[in-house]
Parts: sequence; structure tokens; C-alpha cells
Amino acid sequence: MRGDRAADATDHRDEESPDAIERPPAPAAAAMPATGWLPGDVQPQRMLLDHDHRDVHREDSLGNHWSVPWSDLMMSMFVLFAALVTAQALEKKVPEYIDRDRPVEREVPTPEPSFEPLVRIDVLEKSREAVRDANIDNVEVALLDDRSVKVSVQGPLFFDAGDDVLRPEVEGFLDSLAAVIGQTRYRVNVIGHTDSTPINNERFASNWELSLMRATRVTKRLIGVGGLDPARFTVMGRSEYDPVAANDDAEQRSRNRRVEIVITRELTPLSEASP
Repeated sequence: MRGDRAADATDHRDEESPDAIERPPAPAAAAMPATGWLPGDVQPQRMLLDHDHRDVHREDSLGNHWSVPWSDLMMSMFVLFAALVTAQALEKKVPEYIDRDRPVEREVPTPEPSFEPLVRIDVLEKSREAVRDANIDNVEVALLDDRSVKVSVQGPLFFDAGDDVLRPEVEGFLDSLAAVIGQTRYRVNVIGHTDSTPINNERFASNWELSLMRATRVTKRLIGVGGLDPARFTVMGRSEYDPVAANDDAEQRSRNRRVEIVITRELTPLSEASP
């Protein structure tokens, strides 16, 4: 009986209780936006956590990239190069240790013989003076393009026709010219020339031999009188193949029969100079 009464009382309270009134269903949690919006202070904290997580992930990815160790290597090499350059610059500025109580020994170079005053003489003017002093004609003294001095003496003044023996009247001129050459260290070229008249006798088979022997006679006179170094001289015979005029008449042929003494601007090395 008591149990039935209690049950009836309970049913009666349930029917009369305001909670028994039908209420609309509460919105489900699943209806919240997918972005994870939360009420109050919960949502900003979650956003910060997500941002930090992305930064950590980005830093981890960059740390594993190949450019990071490569840039470290380049920076190390640059620092090493800068250190080497600085050390080298400082090494040049640091003076060597000098013992002030000990006298400094300095090597004094031995001066070589100076030929400067001899080289600077006016070879052109001196050669012209030699011609004037000898009072001879048919001698041409000229300055060439390379600053060499050419003294050209016509053959009839030096030699008889078909001969290589020097005439006595020109020996004084050669002696004066040898004195001029002796004041320099220049090389000297002596060149013999002939005209186009053929020659063939017991001494000379052709104009080649005649032109060469005439140049040799002049060279021996210069060396013997002036005491010059034979190594300075070059003797050549050009025969009839370097004329200064046509061989049409006697006057032109006489101009082609000549001996040229060319005092060059090429210095003789000291090792070749005679003691």
C-alpha cells in the first residue's frame, strides 16, 4: 500500500512539475563552426598555440635546407680569407729586428766601367771634321733613319781600277775616322761595292771578291791604326747589286764603286769589348 501511494505521489508530482513541460532541444555541439571558435578567452589561446606550432614547423624545415650549411661554409671561407689578407698586410709593415749595437753591413755594388761620355759624342759632326781635315772630295757623310752615321767614300779615291790596295792619300782620313770610332762602343759595318763592269783575273774571279777585299782592306786599316776591337766590325761585299746610280756612263759607274763605313747605334756588349 505504501509503495503504491508513493508511486502515485511521484506520478502526481511529475505531472505537476514545471520541469515536465516540453522544452526545445539544445543546439548540438557539432553545429559549431569548423574553425574552432570558443567562447571567452579560450579561442585566442588556441590561435596562439596553432601559430607557434606553424612557426616551429617552418623553422625545422629551414634548418634542414641545403642553403643553411652552404651559407655557413661561405661565411667561414670569407672570414679565413680576410684574416689571411690582414696578416699579410701586417707582415709587410712590421720592420725586421735590427741590433742597434751592431753596425749594419751594406753591400756596395761595384760600378761597371762607364762609357757614357764616349757614347754621347757627336759621331756625325766628328766624321765631317775628319773629312774636312783630310781635305778630300767625293766623300759623303749622312745620318740614316736609325741614327746610324754612314761615311761613303767613292772607290777611285781609295783604289785604282780593279785593285784593292789603298792609296796613300786616304790613309790619313782613315786614321782620323778610326780615332772617332775609338771614342764609342758602337758596332761598325764596312761594305764594299763595285760597278757592273765584269772582272776575271788571277786575283779576283768576280766583283764579289773585289768588293769584299776592298772592304777588308779598309777594315784592317781602321783596326790597326785605332787599336779597335775586331769584334765590333762586320765586313761585307755587295758586288754590283746595290748601286746608287745607273751604270750608263763612267761618272755613274765611279759613284757605284765605293766603300761605305756605317757607324751604327748598336752598342757592343761589355763582354765582347777588348781589355
